[in-house]
Formats: sequence, C-alpha cells, structure tokens
Amino acid sequence: MNVVTRGIKNALRSPLRSGAIIVMLAISIGLILSMLVARSSVIAKIDDVKATAGTSITVTPAGVMGFMGGGDPLTSEQVSTIKSTNHVVASSATLTDQLGTDDTNLSSSLTLGSFGARQQRFESSTSTPPAGAESFAGGDDSSRPTPTPRTQVTGTTDASSVSTNGGDLTITSGVTIDGNSSDLTALVGTDLATKNELAVGDTFTAYGKTVSVVGIYDTGNAFQDSGLIMPLATLQGLTDQSGAVTSVIVTIDSSDNVDSVVSTLKSTLGDKADVTSQAAQAASSVSSLESIASLATAGVVGATIAGAVIVLLAMVMVVRERRREIGVIKAIGGPSRSVIGQFVTEALTLTVIGAAVGLSLGILVSGPMTQSLVTSSNNSTSSQQEAGPGGFVRGGFAQIGTNVNEVTTSLTPQIFATAAGITLIIAIVGSAVPAWLIARVRPAEVLRSE
Repeated sequence: MNVVTRGIKNALRSPLRSGAIIVMLAISIGLILSMLVARSSVIAKIDDVKATAGTSITVTPAGVMGFMGGGDPLTSEQVSTIKSTNHVVASSATLTDQLGTDDTNLSSSLTLGSFGARQQRFESSTSTPPAGAESFAGGDDSSRPTPTPRTQVTGTTDASSVSTNGGDLTITSGVTIDGNSSDLTALVGTDLATKNELAVGDTFTAYGKTVSVVGIYDTGNAFQDSGLIMPLATLQGLTDQSGAVTSVIVTIDSSDNVDSVVSTLKSTLGDKADVTSQAAQAASSVSSLESIASLATAGVVGATIAGAVIVLLAMVMVVRERRREIGVIKAIGGPSRSVIGQFVTEALTLTVIGAAVGLSLGILVSGPMTQSLVTSSNNSTSSQQEAGPGGFVRGGFAQIGTNVNEVTTSLTPQIFATAAGITLIIAIVGSAVPAWLIARVRPAEVLRSE
C-alpha cells in the first residue's frame, strides 16, 4: 500500500472525528468564499458609486437662490471655463425665468395658497408692498390684491437633468427638445398642458414669439409639471440674455476628484459664483461600503486562520496518538519523508472533503450574506436632495446613497480560484507543524517508552 492510499484511508479511520473536522472546515471555507464574494461585490459597488454618485457640482451666480438674492448671471466665458476644467466629463447649463400674463397667452396651472401668495405679493417693480400686504401673516383682508401665479420656464442644454426628488423627467407624448439648438420649441408640463388644452404640435406665445409644443413631460412634481422647458439658446434669445446662465450642473469623472475640482472652480471663478457639491454625502455612502469590505477582508483572514488551526490541532492530535506507529515505521527502515507524506496526504484529504462541502455551502449563502451585510450597514442611509435655482431639484444631486443597497453579488472564476488557493494554504499550514513533529520522532525513544 503506497503513501497516498494509506493517508486517505487513515483520514477516514475515525468517522466521528473526521466528520467533526470536516464540518468545522466546511464552515470555515464556506465563510471564506462568502466573504470573498461579499468583498468583491462591495468593492465593485464602491467603484460604481464613486463614478456615478456624488460626482455632481452645481455652479450658480454668487448670492443667487432661485429668484431671490443678487448677483449677475454666469457668462458664456465662465461656462467655457467650467467645461474645460480637469476631471469635468459633462455639464448641463440652465437659465430660468418666469412668464407673467403680459409675456404669454398661457394660463398658469398653479393655484396660489397663502404661502404662494405671500411669496409673490410684491407685484410692482418697487419694494413697496401693496395695500393689505401686512395682513398676509394671518387674518383676512378682502382689499388685498391677489397676486397672479406665474409660469416657470427653464432653458437648458439637457432636459433630462431637470428632475425632482431624484426622479426622472418622463416624456409622456412627443419627443424631447434639442438642448443645443435655438429652435422655438418647448416641452410642456402635464399640468400646464391640461390647463391650456395643449397637445404635441400645438403652439403658444411667449415673449411675443410663437413657440411649438414638441413634447409633454411629467416629473411627478406639481410645481415642475406646471412649467416649460426650452433649449437654452432659445430662452436666452427670447429674454435678451445672450450667454446668460443661472446654473451649471457639472459631472466629475470620480467622487475622489470632486474636492479638487471645487477648489479649482472657486479659485478660477472667484467671488462671482457659488460652487457647491455633495462630496460629503457621497463619502458617507462609500464609507458604509468600505466598512463592509474591511469586515469581509477580516472575515477571510479570520476564517483562514480558523481553518488552519483546525487542521493543525487535528493533525497534532493524530501524530501524538500514533507516535508509536510512527516510531515502528521508522525502526523498520521507513524514511521520514514517507511518514510525513502519509500524514500530509491525510491532512489534504480532510481539507479537500471539507473544501468540497464548504465551497458548496459558500455558493448557496454568499448572495444572502452579502445583501444582509449591506442592508444592515445602510439602514440609516437617507436620501439627500439639493434644490437648484428656481426650486428645481437636479438629478445629479439627489439621492446620493439610495442605490447603495443594490449590490449585485457574483461568483467569478477568480474568486473561486482564490478560495481554492486559500484552502490549499490551510492544508499546508495545518500539516507543516505535524510534519516537523514527525521528523523529530526517534524510534528508540518511542519503543523504549512504549
């Protein structure tokens, strides 16, 4: 009987002990595979989050928030500077305005409540409030003039960048506008279209020009769905604001570069513009994933050590129990390498069987375990939003961490090979010390003591 055959048979000599060792090894190896899958999946998600979430920067005229505050619009030169900044991969420029009754034949679909009336109570160009304005804080004044709701119009180079609560702008009929054109075309919000009985192909007047309706959009937000979206150049021309921009949403290639781009833009644009980002929210989302990756790495190391210790202790115990057998084999001329080979084969047999069971177990539980780790780590993650000029909420700034829970688990050949390699390390480490102990056995001492 050769060394390998004896090693395999000896590994199964005691079914109860061998079974216990195999079960413990299977749990360790299954945990190793699960943690490797979790780590790989989370790291892939971290890279995705860094490339997509928290990579937006908004640039607005200094001191401007919506239609309040001072400052001058951004110029075309400033917009060009923003676009040419390192790490900027995309940008969307917008200009917002409001249509009064003298500017359009459209009737606003908004109904002003007490809050809206207070916000629009100054109808004249002066800062003197109309009679009865003092009672806006409460009470009823029938002599108070009723403000007329206005229609918001947004000129943009990218209509899809206009969104609310992180949702998408959906074209319910027609087509979207070409944001880089100067055509007299517009997208009309569903509420405004219903109010004015507009459909695709109809026209309306704005700033003394006839504008064609090319599409109807829906955002799920009553304010935005009561507005208009036009190409940026079109609105600039209609309002005699050539090159003027009230907001630029910039997309950076990675959230790692957001801080440097913000610093560069602040230095380049100076006090003429406000530059803000959501790098902190992106960092918070990524940090939760990074903690999972660290936990998974620690799990792999811990499970590897545990597996090696299991094999080590098992084989040390076997060597001690069969010390006389080892001494006899050596006494009759058996070389130490053959004895060591027999015990190494025994350790490998137990490890391979444990690995087969453990890898199968790991394949089954790796997905649920990864999702459980991610979900529990991100239970406190909340959606973050930032309003853009005129009350619009930009999609690039909304819900930075809401998709962090959506981690896709996958068992790749590389991960499986890594787990198999770690299993081999466990077998080698677990049998190294017993091999050393076997080499130290002296036949005369063993036989004399026995």
